[in-house]
Amino acid sequence: MPGGVTARRSRVGPAIEPTWRTEMGDAPLALAMCRSGAYLAVAGGDGEVTVLDSSLGRVIHAWPAHAFGALSVGWSSYNECLASGGQDGMVRFWKVGHDESIAAHPAAPFGGGIQERRVLPWVEHVSWSPDGRTCATAAGAHVALWDSEGQLVRRLPPFRSTVADLQWLPDGERLSAVGYSGAMIWHRADDHVAEALQWKGSFLCHAWAPTGKWLAAGMQESAVHIFETKTKGDLEMSGYAQKVLRLSWSDDGKRMITNGGPQGTVWNFAGNGPSGTRPVSLGGHALAVTDVAFFRQGLWVATCAEDGQLLVWNLAASSKQAMAAGFFPSAALRLAWHPRERRIFTAHQSGWVVGWPVIRG
Repeated sequence: MPGGVTARRSRVGPAIEPTWRTEMGDAPLALAMCRSGAYLAVAGGDGEVTVLDSSLGRVIHAWPAHAFGALSVGWSSYNECLASGGQDGMVRFWKVGHDESIAAHPAAPFGGGIQERRVLPWVEHVSWSPDGRTCATAAGAHVALWDSEGQLVRRLPPFRSTVADLQWLPDGERLSAVGYSGAMIWHRADDHVAEALQWKGSFLCHAWAPTGKWLAAGMQESAVHIFETKTKGDLEMSGYAQKVLRLSWSDDGKRMITNGGPQGTVWNFAGNGPSGTRPVSLGGHALAVTDVAFFRQGLWVATCAEDGQLLVWNLAASSKQAMAAGFFPSAALRLAWHPRERRIFTAHQSGWVVGWPVIRG
């Protein structure tokens, strides 16, 4: 099988077997679950955007969405409109049951040299607001807002550099981007820059605590930088073996997990935060962890890695024994939780998407 790895199944938890597996053709680069949990969207390296039945893995739609690769996908929680971005510089909007996109636009404006070259920057990020009524896209330094039917609302002032990550704040009224020299926050209702969080260096990813109290950002220097939004204080966690590219918060905002090596690293943000505390390492992977995610309720968390393994933990019970360990013979690139059930989906370098059973415990 292309992209296969030689790692063995982990022995840190009870073994689980896939309930289904679907071959996509090229490596899936992004996964997104719709709010109802019925559909899983897949952005393919071949440019296709595919919607799968999450229960059976059956292909519902496969749209030839983007020239070259599809890089990002996301569902609206308002009307289950699906947005996708790709290497062709386009953002496209889709609905299940439609054979064609309902809207398609260049995500960055022509001009400033782009028009002469007729080349648009890649659309690496699509992010829907919590209410599902506004989709934000990032293409190069350009950020734009679109409504739930895929029509342009406004273009925001360009970021200071290429946008490395794009996220909505928990209040749903502000949007943040990170890249070189820190973070920028915009108001949703206009193009006013609400705040700029300056920092010397490059941020690669970021995630807001559900409480809005903390902003965590993975750094180029293989560290995590933390901003405390009320006091404007900050701290840094270093010592990672590799760059931190994935961050996820528990639903109560008291735990945060990162990748950055062959384990997931969990920090405790209860009370005054992680300063002076030791993190918990979730081991068991033989190779680098590629994705991490908390389930939407409780302290269930999942990690997947280049060794093809999926490990699932319940931190309320144990940080030493995984509740489940799954294995697929190809590097895992992304994972996604079902929004209502403790089921997980993984995307693999060999082009397969795998559905796993409900995790008990």
